[in-house]
Amino acid sequence: MSTGFTAKQVRAIRERDGNVCAWTGVESDRLVPQHRANRGMGGSRKANRLSNGLLLDSLINGQIEADAGMAAEARRRGIKISLHADPRLVPVLYPDGLFYWLLDDGTRIPVGEDVKF
Repeated sequence: MSTGFTAKQVRAIRERDGNVCAWTGVESDRLVPQHRANRGMGGSRKANRLSNGLLLDSLINGQIEADAGMAAEARRRGIKISLHADPRLVPVLYPDGLFYWLLDDGTRIPVGEDVKF
């Protein structure tokens, strides 16, 4: 049983994010959908929400997992969040320098604009 994002969800994430890395803003053949909050033991399907997914270069993701400084920066940017956090309530810093709310309907809204969670 797969606990990752569905093909439809991956398409929605790619469309929302313009098919670029949420960290670098660069399009690459190494882009992979990543969970902001890890799925946890057993891989809960509840983690497979559009607000919990973004695109990362697989090399950046590896660095986040291996380097404490990169992990701290990923948390500061909202790219990685606590397993217990609601991803809709933790904004993400995108390469354009703005923080965005990611919603479960596949949209992202700049922080500061009205949004209903």
